[in-house]
Amino acid sequence: APLVSSRTLVVPQTGNNGVISSKRYVPTASTSALFSQQENSGVDEDLDDLITETALTLRRVNWISWWSQMILSVVSTVTLLFAKSVMKASSDRSAITGGFFFAGSGIALSFLSIIWTWGGARLAKRLGRTAYSRIKAANMIRRTITIGSVLNLSGMFLALIGAQQIVGLLASKLLTMQGVTPFAMSTAGVSAQTLQPLDILIVQANTNTLLSHFISLICSLVMTRGIDKLDPPSVEDDPR
Repeated sequence: APLVSSRTLVVPQTGNNGVISSKRYVPTASTSALFSQQENSGVDEDLDDLITETALTLRRVNWISWWSQMILSVVSTVTLLFAKSVMKASSDRSAITGGFFFAGSGIALSFLSIIWTWGGARLAKRLGRTAYSRIKAANMIRRTITIGSVLNLSGMFLALIGAQQIVGLLASKLLTMQGVTPFAMSTAGVSAQTLQPLDILIVQANTNTLLSHFISLICSLVMTRGIDKLDPPSVEDDPR
């Protein structure tokens, strides 16, 4: 087989007398350009070093955010579904209509954030292979961070409302167990309520959802440093 090196090309040849000899070729400029074009296919040669560095950081941060959100969201989903199925089989269904709705909505927004984070990782890959201006790259990253932050803040808002409702329900159950009837609740409505270990699982699932959105927001704040490098804010006074 021919041996290819960066300087010469050795090709074995068989003469008329059956003796195998080798002939050494020196690649010309056209063949060197051909090999170089094949090696760098798909990668633009006019890439900005700062954009490449920012894209690499963006890709790493997005993967950290993606894995963190995926693990926490899956754990929250499994925990919430397990608690809901057990409570449906039992006589205590008071927490299903309230806390489950807001906690489930927060988990749904967490999965939407996961999908959007995956898109941010693909954007980082595109920035590392295609030449863009610094302003355009900064605007693309800024749009990704803005939409992701809106999803995370909305998810945290719903999860916090769910947490308030779940904590209020647990407080009413605890007061009932101690013989105190909560305000505006009949004794018949709360006499059957008892604090169960499954109630703690609902709190844990909602807390995991909050942590998932919080980690994604922290990663978004880290990515804003790359925007400041690509499109630094003006330090001069803006005349008005």
